Amino acid sequence: MNRPSLPRALFSALLAAAAAAQPAVALPPLRADLVDEATLAKISGKYFGAQMLVGLRVDVVSSLNTPQQGAAMASGSLLVQRDGAGFAVSVDARSHAEAGSGGALPTNSSASGADAVQVRGIGQIAQIAGDGNRLSNLTSIGFVDQAQANTDASGFNGQSRSAASAGTMQARVTFLDGGVQVGIEGPGASIQQRLAAGAQGGIAQLGRIAGNGMDAGNRLQLQIVTAAMTPQLSRQLGLQQALDSLRALPR
Repeated sequence: MNRPSLPRALFSALLAAAAAAQPAVALPPLRADLVDEATLAKISGKYFGAQMLVGLRVDVVSSLNTPQQGAAMASGSLLVQRDGAGFAVSVDARSHAEAGSGGALPTNSSASGADAVQVRGIGQIAQIAGDGNRLSNLTSIGFVDQAQANTDASGFNGQSRSAASAGTMQARVTFLDGGVQVGIEGPGASIQQRLAAGAQGGIAQLGRIAGNGMDAGNRLQLQIVTAAMTPQLSRQLGLQQALDSLRALPR
């Protein structure tokens, strides 16, 4: 089994979250062996706990509200779980748009360039020109059990794409091969989220606003689904560790 390298930014974020969750107790001395990037990139084979990863869930929501009562929202959820020798996939895609009364852009205001940014790891970009605007980009990554991952999954509509439009307001969400794209367009605003798999993949949350009094947001939640360690596996790992410790005995 090949293990792709984890982007440094994501790795640092996971380490920081794990450190923050630990209680303030004395820890034993830490021993570390430094390994260069070239060696890590070529590591392959079996490793402890590999069979505990049983699925993945992705939830995305993007929204935009204008002071003229225009509104657009797109959301999507994808749940992939091991099912015997294969995988079971559940998907949900929804979108909504309301035209409002339209509205003009402020004079000499513009924001551009975010759409062309390429991201590896996690990237969050906000470009705002105008007054009284609010924009949020939120990403969370966590580990959950199968029961938590299946919360509300029975209500998934089975749609892999959805689009809605009303006047100048547009919303769309599409699950592609190995990723998802969400886009909200309005007068003077473009709100996007992209998640792509593979070596060049990453998570990108982009917001571009050139107007006044707009409220927009991107939210993405990535959940890695794990199964509890069985007593049999626990005994097996304990036996392996005991045998490994015998190697340290003098001969």
